Amino acid sequence: MIKVEIITPKGIAFSKEVESVNVPTVEGEIGVLENHMYLLGLLKPGLVYFDGDREKGFVVTYGFVDVRPDKVLILTEEAYQRGEIDLGEAKRLFDEAVKKLAEAKTAEEVSEWERKKEKAQVLMSLAKS
Repeated sequence: MIKVEIITPKGIAFSKEVESVNVPTVEGEIGVLENHMYLLGLLKPGLVYFDGDREKGFVVTYGFVDVRPDKVLILTEEAYQRGEIDLGEAKRLFDEAVKKLAEAKTAEEVSEWERKKEKAQVLMSLAKS
């Protein structure tokens, strides 16, 4: 068993021991079992799921993942249980990001709105409508 914690600025969203955890990173999805080697990675928006069950995971946004042999620590801006995503709000965020992206004038603005657009796309794709 490996302990997994998902932590947001609002507090601990998940803390439990599991057999395995899959985490979305900028390098691709990683699967972690007990006694995994040390690893530090960047999260990208996507689904964190446990023991191969994609239906009961958490949707995370940007952040970091710290893998140790006995623990996986996921530090993320936001985390939602899979069934708790508001599809209407996700669509609203996506539409706003697309509009603002078209109006962006600097590289920083483009980068910011691209991130928000990517987050909204992931939330929409994983929301249970």
